[in-house]
Amino acid sequence: MVVFLARATLDQGNVHNAPQAPPANQCAAGCGRPSFNGQAGQFCGLTCRQKFAKPTPTVRASQPSKRGPDVLAMGGKGQTFEAWHGTSRTNALQIKSSGCFRVDTPADGCLGKGAYFAGRRKAERFAHDFGQGQPALVRCSITVQNPCYVDGDDRSWQARGFDSCRATSTSKSSNPEWCIASNSCIQVVEVVDLRGQARPAN
Repeated sequence: MVVFLARATLDQGNVHNAPQAPPANQCAAGCGRPSFNGQAGQFCGLTCRQKFAKPTPTVRASQPSKRGPDVLAMGGKGQTFEAWHGTSRTNALQIKSSGCFRVDTPADGCLGKGAYFAGRRKAERFAHDFGQGQPALVRCSITVQNPCYVDGDDRSWQARGFDSCRATSTSKSSNPEWCIASNSCIQVVEVVDLRGQARPAN
């Protein structure tokens, strides 16, 4: 009987310690309390929201960018850096709203599919050239874990297991750029409206 009870107690301990799926209505911060409205992905209250929620991206008018070299961070495993995405204001606001980029296009990009980022001046030029008369920038905070570094066009880096690629130049640009494979590496910080600003010189 003693052996049976000990075994039963052990089994109960195993059941208790087995990984449990969190309730669907649990606080998104993982504090263990239910969300305030009983829905998944919500916080239990203001304290957890202020502590764990990502900052809401802002939209602001641009100031003229300073002349100088087109600086773009080298990044590194686990390092976070800032980079810019040039596009139209419509697309920028959609990215701000969803927090996501189209990482499944463009297949014909110099670095293949992914979200493209550059230094501010290069991103501004792209926005003016391809922003359909309403140029805008998306400033992002990017963290990569397994970056690839190349000196020209390369569309094979994702197949080789990298999550990002930085080119010092490509066949279309003499300035550096990043291509990021997943939105999990990207956090939108703000949208900058470039309307009324002159296109930076090459």
